[in-house]
Amino acid sequence: MTDLLIVGGGNAGLAAAAAAAEFGLHCTVVEKAPRLGGQLYWSSAHFSAAGTARQRARGIHDHPELHYAEVLRMGHGLGNPELIRVAVEAAPAAVDWLESVGFRFGDDAPVVIRGHEPYAIPRTYWGGNDLTAGGVPLLETLLREIESRPARIDLKLDTRMTGLLHRREPDGRLRIVGIRAETGAGDTLQLEAPLTLLATGGYAANRELLARLQPDHAAALTGCLPHATGDGLEALMALGVPLTHQDTYCPTMGMIEDPERPGFGLHIFETRVTVNPFDRPPWEIWVNGRGERFVAEDEPSPFLREQALRRQSELAMWVVFDNEVLEQAPPLLGPKGTPEKMRQAIAEQRIVRCADSLAGLAEATGLPGDALARSVADYNAALPGSDPLGRRHRPVGLSRAPWYAVKVTGGMLLSRGGPVVDRLLRPLSADGRPITGCLVAGELLGMGQFSGDSFAGGMSVGPALALGRLAAARAAAWRAWGSP
Repeated sequence: MTDLLIVGGGNAGLAAAAAAAEFGLHCTVVEKAPRLGGQLYWSSAHFSAAGTARQRARGIHDHPELHYAEVLRMGHGLGNPELIRVAVEAAPAAVDWLESVGFRFGDDAPVVIRGHEPYAIPRTYWGGNDLTAGGVPLLETLLREIESRPARIDLKLDTRMTGLLHRREPDGRLRIVGIRAETGAGDTLQLEAPLTLLATGGYAANRELLARLQPDHAAALTGCLPHATGDGLEALMALGVPLTHQDTYCPTMGMIEDPERPGFGLHIFETRVTVNPFDRPPWEIWVNGRGERFVAEDEPSPFLREQALRRQSELAMWVVFDNEVLEQAPPLLGPKGTPEKMRQAIAEQRIVRCADSLAGLAEATGLPGDALARSVADYNAALPGSDPLGRRHRPVGLSRAPWYAVKVTGGMLLSRGGPVVDRLLRPLSADGRPITGCLVAGELLGMGQFSGDSFAGGMSVGPALALGRLAAARAAAWRAWGSP
């Protein structure tokens, strides 16, 4: 027996374990991978919070209510208002806790980040000074806190949950009493606890489950680590817990399919097409599978660019350019791309198609030749300020062979759907009654509940961190006063 059984050793699970030990609980962390950390190894790990000590020290006036209103606005009212409120109210204490234990914030944090729809107030944080690699500093801090209390935290790595143990209460409600699990060596376990926290992460690496839950967006490239197979979600579904927000897909742009793993994208922080005009104004044109432009490539709103891609067949587009762009423009492939890396990618012919003529490029990409030629001609003919799609940045025309194209497909870094829960984070049965003895936190809840149909900056890592700690606090309170 343990006070708190935590299933999942990523951001939410580790935050919960550290907090539980602080509160005097004994907890057991079950992680199916051979190491702790989940997605933090390759996450930018941006998190947002309003009303923190770090903001006050910089003269930034902010409040969770302002954060709440902006998140609702960014998600066009389609997020879960109750969960968003719980998350933003818990966020500042989580950020202040990180500061109290020596977390290495980025020197400039908090700032306004423009990779997603920007907040009006600087409230986005990360670890270290690499905006694309904040997950590792966060993981290091969480591990340090866990390692400082070994007597209160048991770790079971390489151990996968295979199902939830449950019983029926006299009033007919379900109560979770633990889990069934299997080790990497094939041994079976039964672990029991008065409270189980499910923090098993998302499902984007489970291509079959992705297609079943989001059939309209099954072409989305998986952009996460392979452990994100939806184990916790399937366990809850097996008990009849309904899903919500799986229809709020918003594509991650710039992802390139891994030639060796169909359906999976190259690591977006290693190789991607730079599509954010604030990072690199576009020199190329974007065409869909019909060879037609479909959005102003320098559209400043990330949401409008994302939704334009969402409407394209197979979530796909081709980024088309000529030799003059190759020679004059900043490197298309990022992050931290160089001309040498760009030319190497062209020479390898793995992700860049090239041809000596536009007709040859159409053949190499499978695009309709007449439509592609017309799109290029129309783009070249438009005077500055008269682009039919409203594009403003037009440094050169496209006319000098060789010609090049890179296929970009909408990706899924974070799962959108999750289980229906109440404001205490308890999963709800189909009849709307809470399942007791169980809480849910982290990506398992689904990005859609916190961001609606968009990406509200820092509203995945932030809620995972804050709600993981909040779940541990509730476990401590319930041990003292009795579970509701």
